[in-house]
Amino acid sequence: MNAQDLGPLFVLPSAPHYLWIAGVAAALPAVAIAAIGLVRGRLPKTLGAAGLVLVAIVAYLVGAIVLLEESKSVAFCGSCHEPMAPLVASLGEDNGSLASIHWRKGAVSHVDACFQCHSGYGIWGTLGAKFAGVRHMLHTVTGHYQYPLAARAFDNSSCLGCHAESAPFRAQAAHHDPDLQQLLVTSQMGCVGTCHPDAHPAAALLGARAGGAR
Repeated sequence: MNAQDLGPLFVLPSAPHYLWIAGVAAALPAVAIAAIGLVRGRLPKTLGAAGLVLVAIVAYLVGAIVLLEESKSVAFCGSCHEPMAPLVASLGEDNGSLASIHWRKGAVSHVDACFQCHSGYGIWGTLGAKFAGVRHMLHTVTGHYQYPLAARAFDNSSCLGCHAESAPFRAQAAHHDPDLQQLLVTSQMGCVGTCHPDAHPAAALLGARAGGAR
C-alpha cells in the first residue's frame, strides 16, 4: 500500500521550489529589451545581440540549476541501472545495512536520501557531493565502473550532523569517552563498519549484471 492510499497525513509535502526566482531574473531583461523595441519601433543592433546572448546564458544556467536540483533525488540515482539500481533497490529490504535501517525507519527522506547521507555536513559537504555526482555520471557514460563498487570511508560528519544532538546518541556511555570522541571527530575511526553496520549490503555493490538488483 502506497502513501496515497493511507491518507494525506502519510503523503510527503512537496518541497518548495525557488527556481521561479531564476525564471523571473531571466524574464526581466527580456521584458526590458522587448519594451525598448516596442517603444522605439526597433532595437539597436548591439542591444539585440546582447539580448540574445543574455537569454542563452540565463537559459543554460537555469537548466543547470534544474539538473543539479533533480540530481539530488533517489530516483535520479537509481536511474543509472547497472551500478546504482541495486543500491536503491536494497534500501527497502530488511538486509541489516545502515542505509536500509534508516530508510525503513523513515530516518531519512525517501525523496533525497542518497544526497542527504552522502553530502556530509555544511556547504562544503554539499559541494563535495555535487562534484562526486558529476564523477559518477562520467563513470556511467564512459563505462569505467569497477565492481564491486568501492565502499569508501563514510564521512562521520554525515552521521554527526543528525545524531550528535539526539537523545539516544547522547545516552550511549561510549560516546562520552574523550578518546573515542577525538577519533570520531578527526575521522580516524568511522561510525560505519566499526560500531555500526556497513552502509550497503555487499551484494548491492556488485552491479545489476551480477544479480545485485532485485
